Amino acid sequence: MGELHRAILCSAILLLVNIVLSGTVLMILFEEKGFFYHGILIYVVALYTFYITVYAIVNVVKYRKYNSPVMLTAKIIALSAALVSMLSLETAMLSEFGAEMAEIQKQILIVATGGGVSVAVVIMSCLMIIRSAKEIKTIRSTEN
Repeated sequence: MGELHRAILCSAILLLVNIVLSGTVLMILFEEKGFFYHGILIYVVALYTFYITVYAIVNVVKYRKYNSPVMLTAKIIALSAALVSMLSLETAMLSEFGAEMAEIQKQILIVATGGGVSVAVVIMSCLMIIRSAKEIKTIRSTEN
């Protein structure tokens, strides 16, 4: 049962970290600062970001069928990190290639992606907390 409590704790921490992510998105919007990579480095970062995102999605699907909430929580944290990397890549690409775009279009993209990432993290965290809490309840009811 300790494993289930750890899964709940990790998911709750992920929810708290999401507040920081939301603040970062707001800072990118209002201070008009994003990420910037010099020269060819942006292509390397893009390749790496797409790789870790696909790898994280595959791992979440793969480890979902195992009955280990901690392992699945770790994979969800990795997916959340990959989604945040995707957001930072987007801001870097807007800085590098979005000179012709209107500022409002850039802001809409950042809000949409940042909001989507934030909502995805909240949903994944809440689902893990609910799943772990149900398993704890099931274990306690079978012990009694």
